[in-house]
Amino acid sequence: MRLALELFRNAAEAGDAEAQGHMGLCYSMGLDSPDCWTADGIVRFGPPKPAEALLHYYFGAAGGDMTSRMAMGYRHLTGLGVPRSCWSAASYYQPVGEKVRGTRLAPPSGSLPHVERIRLHLQAAQGGLRSERHREVVQYYQYSADRGNTEAQTAVGQVLNYGTHGVDRDHGAALAYFKLAAAAGDVDAMAHLGAMFANGYGTRRSYEQAVDWWTRAARRNNANALFGLGYLYLTARGVSQDYDRAFQYFSKAAEQARPDALFYMGVMHLKGYGVRRKSVQRALSYFTLAAHAGHSLAQYNAAMMHLAGKGTPRNCKPAVSLLKALSERGPAASSVQQGHEHFFRGRYGLALLSYLRAADLGMEVAQSNAAWMLERGYAPGLGASELAFSLYKQSAAQSNVHSLLCMGDSYFYGRGVEQDWVRSAALYYEAYQERSAEAMFNLGFMHEFGVGVPQDLQLAKRFYNMAKHTQADAFLPVALA
Repeated sequence: MRLALELFRNAAEAGDAEAQGHMGLCYSMGLDSPDCWTADGIVRFGPPKPAEALLHYYFGAAGGDMTSRMAMGYRHLTGLGVPRSCWSAASYYQPVGEKVRGTRLAPPSGSLPHVERIRLHLQAAQGGLRSERHREVVQYYQYSADRGNTEAQTAVGQVLNYGTHGVDRDHGAALAYFKLAAAAGDVDAMAHLGAMFANGYGTRRSYEQAVDWWTRAARRNNANALFGLGYLYLTARGVSQDYDRAFQYFSKAAEQARPDALFYMGVMHLKGYGVRRKSVQRALSYFTLAAHAGHSLAQYNAAMMHLAGKGTPRNCKPAVSLLKALSERGPAASSVQQGHEHFFRGRYGLALLSYLRAADLGMEVAQSNAAWMLERGYAPGLGASELAFSLYKQSAAQSNVHSLLCMGDSYFYGRGVEQDWVRSAALYYEAYQERSAEAMFNLGFMHEFGVGVPQDLQLAKRFYNMAKHTQADAFLPVALA
């Protein structure tokens, strides 16, 4: 790791944009010194150097490095070391979003990384942090599938098709499970088979087979199959081009809120396909619905329409929000998934590094997970508590209530910051306003003993009762209090 650091430093000094992005991360997280590293990974954190990080990210972005552009966009969006500017943020996020849009292949295939939004603190609360936990669950489903359980066959097929839960992707095995479930009449398996044949996953591409399986599933009103048929009729793949039939299939799938169908309804209205006349306003409405459901192409189109004032008044705020979300679904998002995979395989040092890389680009789930790992001692060493607090602060600014609670805990116990019960109570109160039962309990405790707030037994009782009624699990701690 020390050799890698020096190589990145030398490449950055020579003007390599990607290396400048890597050094930006190291300076930002206080990992720019060789004694922060050993062969096993991170051993300590030095003081962050935001000015040096900003300089490297700036030149990395100027050189075309997409991660550096995301880092600069996030900093301008939040005012982190630079003036807060929505339009500056949009100027950095836009080329990243455009690249992600170009990466996204014709649906229903797509080539963007599959990222699970796993939150480690929730996994820990549910007792699911053992390295092999996910594999055991999949093995149980696989056992059920092999014994003829149709729903399990479809579930295992999806896991194998996408390569999630610590299981390697295997299209061939996924196809076999889908065929078993489809033969037993499972409509979701039929729709998945249509997609497998349309894209050539695990088998030779065959639009005829795709039409056959999707038609069977569409008769039972399956949204994925309805969309698939609409796409084939729109693009004349395996069938004659028919905009009217494409519009009908898209409409039926859109009624079930299928994101791809909502997006193509926007395309149809924008281009005037299968409709009496074009409508930019209707197109934007459908793009917005699809964007909120996480559709990458819709996010880009809606963002560009907001920036250009097309079909709506010119407005940067919704545009940059969409572009940020889109950027976080591109290649940089693979760092988050790599973090999940490393963590559940017990490679905690690599997991932390992956999360830190994504966290510095503004990805909230990575900020939360990296902070949780640092707080729980997965990377022991100097400076870990301070960095954990900084990451919790950034995560809380993106509306993560759990991170807000953790900031309150940090002030309460003096972890990573100077102990300050008054500020702790203020943060718990913010979390209480978001209906957090834990914050209610903490405020009850503080009012009961006069810690950071005036002692008030009646108010303490009210907070305890609110915690108990908000979350049933709070009954025991409230009773003990």
